[in-house]
Amino acid sequence: MFCIFSNVRYSNPKLMHVGHQHMAQTFDPKQFKGLLELQTFHISPDKGLGIFTFDNQENMQKNLPNLKAFNKDYEDRFSCKITVDTGIVNPELSYKAQ
Repeated sequence: MFCIFSNVRYSNPKLMHVGHQHMAQTFDPKQFKGLLELQTFHISPDKGLGIFTFDNQENMQKNLPNLKAFNKDYEDRFSCKITVDTGIVNPELSYKAQ
């Protein structure tokens, strides 16, 4: 599986909740072909992480420009900086309880 990691850092921690509400109301994960899973994490009052897991590298690469465009709009609306990295799930070190 192939992942896009969106690391978000807010200039004002109070905007994180407002940004979360906006995402919950407007973001449609079904727009991303091949998206298997989306997980989001609140790391600290001003820092968040989103992990988008795709079925193959081609779908990950195709969706990267759309996600970056969404991120740019989000940065402008909520006074934050988003960095994006890509990666591959390591099956030898991954674990899910059954």
